[in-house]
Amino acid sequence: MWRSFGIRALEVWLINRLLASPIFHRMVGRVHQQVQRLKHGIPPEEMGGTKLERQGPDVKRFIKLFKEEVQYLFWKPPGK
Repeated sequence: MWRSFGIRALEVWLINRLLASPIFHRMVGRVHQQVQRLKHGIPPEEMGGTKLERQGPDVKRFIKLFKEEVQYLFWKPPGK
């Protein structure tokens, strides 16, 4: 009887230490984030902004067209 009480007390103490650990909470948060990404895709707050660091073909094409329009705006031939 006393032996099972000691094992139960150790189990309760270990669980309390684990639940009080910030590392454990960060790990659970990361797992939750990955599960949500798998279920629902990338959240809109992470997709916001221009994301120019992701140089895909669409971004390069946009930059090229924008540059051409700016050049035409400032250096267009007279009378046109």
